[in-house]
Amino acid sequence: MKAKLIYIVSFLIVFLLTTGAIVRLNSMYKDIFKFDFTPIKQSESNNFLSDTTNVSFAEIKNYLFGNFRRDVLDSLKSYLPPKTKDTVYSNSFQDSSLIDSVRSLKIALKDINAKIEQDVKKDTSQVNAAQTVKQDSSYNQWIKQTAKLYESMDAQKAAKIIQGYSDNVARDIIYSMRQKKAAEILSDLNPDTANRITRAK
Repeated sequence: MKAKLIYIVSFLIVFLLTTGAIVRLNSMYKDIFKFDFTPIKQSESNNFLSDTTNVSFAEIKNYLFGNFRRDVLDSLKSYLPPKTKDTVYSNSFQDSSLIDSVRSLKIALKDINAKIEQDVKKDTSQVNAAQTVKQDSSYNQWIKQTAKLYESMDAQKAAKIIQGYSDNVARDIIYSMRQKKAAEILSDLNPDTANRITRAK
């Protein structure tokens, strides 16, 4: 609003200065709009200017700050949007019971959002648990099948292959075998690897 006011005041000042300069130059020269700056004689001046030569500065000032100012401001006000007051909005927020109901609705909404977040976390944890169980069951099945496969192989060849697995996987495979075959494979393993595999978890 402050910027609009500054803009309007500066526009009025520039407008008044420009209008005054045009009136003054038009009274001194023949036709300034056609760039004819030949000085005019007193007899050639139009009636309006000859009438204004007898007017005092105070009368011009009164005219500019009276009728002229009012007309200019009225024309500028027509360009500004009208100010309207939203009485429904202001009256509704003066009602204390309405304010209390809005507060209670906000609290209820916050509780609902918290419950939804808890449900989402619970569902996510259940899905993760189900995936873990599924992965565990498929892993256990793989371990059993692999252990059976290595039991049927020569102990040296099986030891060579099992050595390539990580310690946890190798441990699971070894402990899933029959004890006699597992002992044969462990005896063919590198002593450090056998020690790491048989170490307690």
